[in-house]
Amino acid sequence: MAVEQRTPATGDLAPSERIPEPASVAYGRAVRRRAASLARLVVPFLVLGLVWGAIKVLFDLDDDVLVSPTTVAAAIWQLIERGILPDFIGLSLRRLGIATVVSLLIAVPIGIALGLNRLVATAFEPFFRFFQAVSGIAWLPLVIVWNGFTERTIIVIITYTLAVPVIFNTMVGIKTVPQRYADMCRSLGGGTSRVLRDVYLPGSLPSMLVGFRLGIGYGWRALIAGEMLVAQGGMGDLIFAARTGNQIDRIMAGMIVIGALYLILDQLILQPFEDATVAQWGVLRA
Repeated sequence: MAVEQRTPATGDLAPSERIPEPASVAYGRAVRRRAASLARLVVPFLVLGLVWGAIKVLFDLDDDVLVSPTTVAAAIWQLIERGILPDFIGLSLRRLGIATVVSLLIAVPIGIALGLNRLVATAFEPFFRFFQAVSGIAWLPLVIVWNGFTERTIIVIITYTLAVPVIFNTMVGIKTVPQRYADMCRSLGGGTSRVLRDVYLPGSLPSMLVGFRLGIGYGWRALIAGEMLVAQGGMGDLIFAARTGNQIDRIMAGMIVIGALYLILDQLILQPFEDATVAQWGVLRA
């Protein structure tokens, strides 16, 4: 028979002697956590839908001004049935994916190279803050002049918009890694590549991922704007084309889908990836 060991100060069971809770209890707690998390995500949107419907009814607004939530839901279903929505979503995500890969291949090496020299990184901080303020949408007219109303224009705009915060945050992340960590690694025989791999990359990872999430958000907005003005197809084109027929239901349906897609991308893919990656490779700074 096992003897329970208690800590002298509190009388609680020592950590090594605590009886693990049954699997059913742990599972139930996990289910409740997931349900609470889902409720926190869904409830604000339900409240918004109720307020939206109430405004429509109370003010007796015409459909040319504001349609009801049920009308928008019907428009979304109609777009799905006709195959328009899946095709347009796929086209927008493909453009975002291409631009993301291109921007990462460009931005990460530049950010690392600049961040390794603290004087250079400090000098370039105002430079990249300036370009963060000049959004990709502001560049759109000029890129149209250079490339015309082409697919390349959209990819260039998204790539620029996504790359700038990644470069900036990677550079700042590398710069803020304590120099003593790199010196310790070198004193143990680590070369440049080893220091970069084992010190600078893990140390800058939290900042780098923040820049990536910001870049995806900015790039998503640039994508929609570019599709409105340039592209044939895509969620931006869906909304912009609906304005010609005064299709308020389709415009609002497109807005909801755009927001939902980004929420799914951020909460179900980017956030878990950031949490898992930083937990495994990130470093904590005192």
